[in-house]
Amino acid sequence: MISTELNHKINFYLTCLLSFFAPIHPKILPFFIILIAVNWLINPSNIKLSLKNLVLNYTLLASVILYLLYILGMLYTSNLKFGWTVLETKMSLLILPLIYAAYIDTTKDKIQEYLKYLVYGCIVYAIICLTYAGYAFFKPVLDDLYGDIGSNNFYYSYLSLYFHPSYTAMYSVFSLLIISIGIKKRVICFNWKIILSITLLIIFILLLSSKAGWFILILLGLYVFKLLISLKKGIKILYFVIPILVLFLALNVYFTPKFSHRLPQIENIIKAITGKDQNDKTVTTGNDGNASRVFIWKASYELFLENFLTGTGTGDAKDELLKKYQEKKMTNEFQFQLNSHNQFLSTSLYLGLLGLITFLFMLFYPLIISIKHSNYVLVGFILLIIINLMVESMFEKQAGLVFYAFFNTLLCSTLVKINSN
Repeated sequence: MISTELNHKINFYLTCLLSFFAPIHPKILPFFIILIAVNWLINPSNIKLSLKNLVLNYTLLASVILYLLYILGMLYTSNLKFGWTVLETKMSLLILPLIYAAYIDTTKDKIQEYLKYLVYGCIVYAIICLTYAGYAFFKPVLDDLYGDIGSNNFYYSYLSLYFHPSYTAMYSVFSLLIISIGIKKRVICFNWKIILSITLLIIFILLLSSKAGWFILILLGLYVFKLLISLKKGIKILYFVIPILVLFLALNVYFTPKFSHRLPQIENIIKAITGKDQNDKTVTTGNDGNASRVFIWKASYELFLENFLTGTGTGDAKDELLKKYQEKKMTNEFQFQLNSHNQFLSTSLYLGLLGLITFLFMLFYPLIISIKHSNYVLVGFILLIIINLMVESMFEKQAGLVFYAFFNTLLCSTLVKINSN
């Protein structure tokens, strides 16, 4: 057993490392989480303190309860193998709130450090991805299916080396939010280093071509523009907005022929909503990502209504959804075994009404409290998460779940005053 001071110091350094590597490589994260858990267990008093503090923070408690509901869902599931996979993926919902409930004071004092290392990690990952894309463009790296993909190395999934582009865009947008609020609170000095960092992250987000990332970036851009005007530094926005637009148009529209495929095709979306084409013939499957989402949402909602109270069970949600695809002749969605692409629907399918209520409380309770206390970083973080949850089942992948569980735990630890002595 080590001293409490050393235990907290180790937790601080490991948390900084986890913050830094969270947006860089997903396979490194379990290693740091294990080390953080071991450090927590070294002092047995931490366990008692965690349980005591956890019940005082309703947001963290809701996360733990949601995980316990997934465990309960194993009692009425058939596909136990997939159920255990689900529990493994979502374990961060239980482990991270439980651990950090013992380090409330340290987290409050060091939250700015943790967020700073996330920003550093996002910048490093952007440089790594853009550097490799440049290398692959000038010294072609052949793709097994498409051969030399040329300028597409700077685009979408080819650009993001270790994460799906939607997750990478989410990390980067959150970093921009942290920088913006830091400038507003005058914690960060608005200088050329910051301008270059912002420029790099914006270019990176645009090239990632995540539609959710684009949408949130526009909202954030309006906030930042208002902020710069209020700081009487609006003229400096020209120094990075114009180059960004030029590079974006040049690299995506002119050099990248596949760019247009990422733009929503309104005609296909209308077909998916109505279930009819222009000749009034029945349409049962989507021919692009946006149309498929509409068909999936409709099928998932039907399945939820059929299992309204308890859900399908932790291990059976995917199997039941695939059956629904076959029943509705959704051939493309069944072929690629797509999930609900909406975490609210996914959670409802797994756990039913009680799971959905717990999930909504876990998201919206801290949003209300953070708005009340003007905690703009937490407000922005939760809104960012909610928007992404509406178009992706991001808690079905560790890349989305660990990011949420980790930073939500850190930020929500600052919500209430808890004496951890």
